[in-house]
Amino acid sequence: VFIFWPKIIKMDGLFSRFTSAPMASKPPPLFFNAFLRSVKVVLPDGMLASSSVAASVFSSFLFAMMIFVFIFWPKSAKRLPRKFLVPASASNETERKWRPKPRFVKPKKFSKESKEFGEEYAGDFSSDSDDEEGDEKRIVVGPKEIPAVVKEMKEKVKRNANVPIEKRIEQLTQLKRLVKENEEAICDALYYDMGRPRLEAFIYDVFIPLRSIEQSLKHCRRWNPKYKKANEHSLAQISQPSTQWLEPQPFGLALVIAPWNFPFLLALGPVVSAITAGCSVVVRPSNDAKYSAKLLHDLIAQYMDPDVCRVVGAGHPGDGIDTMNAVLDQKEFDVVFFTGSSRVGRIVAKKCAEHLTPCVLELGGKNPVIVSEDCGNVDLAAKQCVWGRMLNCGQQCVSPDYVLVHESIEKEFTEKCEKWVKTFFPRYDVPEAMGRLGGPEARIAMMAKEAEEMKNSKAENIICGGKVIEVLKMAEPTIVKVLDADKAVCMRKEAFAPILSILAVKSTEEAIEFINDKYPNPLSLYIFSKSAKTQRLILDNTKSGGVCINSVIYQAGHEGLPFGGVGESGYGSHHGLAGVESFRRWKPVLQKTRWLSWFDFGLVSDSNIVYPPYGMKLHLVKSLLRLARLF
Repeated sequence: VFIFWPKIIKMDGLFSRFTSAPMASKPPPLFFNAFLRSVKVVLPDGMLASSSVAASVFSSFLFAMMIFVFIFWPKSAKRLPRKFLVPASASNETERKWRPKPRFVKPKKFSKESKEFGEEYAGDFSSDSDDEEGDEKRIVVGPKEIPAVVKEMKEKVKRNANVPIEKRIEQLTQLKRLVKENEEAICDALYYDMGRPRLEAFIYDVFIPLRSIEQSLKHCRRWNPKYKKANEHSLAQISQPSTQWLEPQPFGLALVIAPWNFPFLLALGPVVSAITAGCSVVVRPSNDAKYSAKLLHDLIAQYMDPDVCRVVGAGHPGDGIDTMNAVLDQKEFDVVFFTGSSRVGRIVAKKCAEHLTPCVLELGGKNPVIVSEDCGNVDLAAKQCVWGRMLNCGQQCVSPDYVLVHESIEKEFTEKCEKWVKTFFPRYDVPEAMGRLGGPEARIAMMAKEAEEMKNSKAENIICGGKVIEVLKMAEPTIVKVLDADKAVCMRKEAFAPILSILAVKSTEEAIEFINDKYPNPLSLYIFSKSAKTQRLILDNTKSGGVCINSVIYQAGHEGLPFGGVGESGYGSHHGLAGVESFRRWKPVLQKTRWLSWFDFGLVSDSNIVYPPYGMKLHLVKSLLRLARLF
């Protein structure tokens, strides 16, 4: 019918033949007449007429069956629109409808000499201006309030299953407003917390999050289809005949634990992915960047629907351990996204395991750089390594930590690194030159102690820098030549400071062996080589979260590439579609086809073979499988 349909519907008198006058002795030519003659089948005229009538009746029957199947075909849930049914609450109270609020107004700045010093975003290089209690208008959600907030959001998730597409687009648009309308406030908060130059603050915590939001807005509907086809499979399935597909299912309520080094980038990035996937989000920022945490709390409260996104713990006094324990103790979370150190990451993973909650860990590690003998441009390699290491005062999980350079170019590479340090930072202690040290006070005190150890160590030589001013939270850009990697102070752990260590190796194979033995599975690995064979050798014999060739850091900011670690550097990923997949799963659905029972009487659609008693059915099944060459 499908092949010959155009000719069938054009036949003259197909149905009128049965209601009009008696058929003439020689009927008009029909389709099957032409078909039989085309294959040169010679039949008597009477038989040809009879066969034509039979063919017409059969075609009419098939046409009627097609209409019947089209009308009465069983409806599949796959084709129906996804409706979000909200059960009525017991109190019969009308639900509050959220509406966007006007633009956030940042409080006026006050200088330290002002009579009215104490507003929430004022500060300088000291800690005298710390406003621990927060502004009176801000409702601080501390450890005591966290359970109630999480429970309230979980109830919303239970009633709505997931956030509708229209709501996701609305909230992503609000996030875009949040970033664009408060660019100056974000850069100010980062300067007060870490003295970060405004250009670095703009690129990392304004521009990159904004691009991520715009990408999610552009692809939100395409990344969230109603369903997608099942994976490729054989027709010889025990479930046949059936229809199968996959549906996106958001995890539900997500917890995002953000670090202090990039308080907006590493908080808003996972939030964008979670909302795009259909999750509601609770954000726990780090109070080690206190002004940024307070600003993030105020902005999300102003721009976002509290049923979709909230901030907890911002402005709460203390070291943040109590708020961290409070959020991790809540079993209502369906997924946890943590960015931070490997030590704390193990604690988070252990807490999540107690509740069987899936988690994504974005950790750090010592990221190596391999500068091979055939790198070509030693000056460019040194320039890139110094720039990548000193960004944000070296406090970046993807920064190059140590360089394995071929011994033939080690001297030249070291001299070039020293040159670029002096070029980039003629004075490191002036505002806007480079950022300050951040994090807990104990960490900064430990770094000052380790700087003194490095000066007296025989396992390393300080080429330039090496000074840490603990009071001002400043560290001088430092280049260190490592003589003994096992005893060197700078090689004990991830530096997370403006310290670049240089080690000489005899070959690329030795560099690969060093990485795999000493510091395996880094978050990032960087290669400087012109040779495709050298690049391939390193790629095939090392494991890392990501790789950048002939440059540094750029792979972490590319929205088209998943960003995540492996082994010690974490698991899971985010950025773009990969980030959306971290906050949802694909639910498999199989619908058994039952309408065939009208024709096969249950022999195929509901075979008796699968039901007990089994008797000799095993022998029968094996015989059928062998006959079909499937066993």
